[in-house]
Amino acid sequence: MGSKERRLSYSTAFKIEFMNYAEKHGNRAAESRFGSPPTEKMIREWRKERKDLIKADKSKRTLRSCAPKWPKLEEYVKNWIIYHRKIGIVILIEARRLAIEMSITDFAGTTSWCERFMRRNGLCMHTKTTIAQKLPPEYKRKI
Repeated sequence: MGSKERRLSYSTAFKIEFMNYAEKHGNRAAESRFGSPPTEKMIREWRKERKDLIKADKSKRTLRSCAPKWPKLEEYVKNWIIYHRKIGIVILIEARRLAIEMSITDFAGTTSWCERFMRRNGLCMHTKTTIAQKLPPEYKRKI
């Protein structure tokens, strides 16, 4: 059976401080100075992500976004959505059309791609709602 140790998470500010020390003194020295839970492997991974960690919010603990496989396509689709959002045209149909135009052969345009695309670009689905319930036809006469 595996150990029941609690998983630890570290803020971006702590990771950057840790990396700065590791660059001056080495990964093993940083591990021994800051304690054993941030292991040497963790330090190596953090140093690989250095550019992204520096750009990230210092209070965040993880980098939970991945680079899109087709960034140019996603930029076109994002701009298209922002422009056509009020019309309510289907996103996937337009994304597939653009992929064909751009000669992207391995793009399937699935609903899961659409959900991840929307999350990556800070977009959400809007549903049309009515402002209020409809008034009865004889309301003017009753007033």
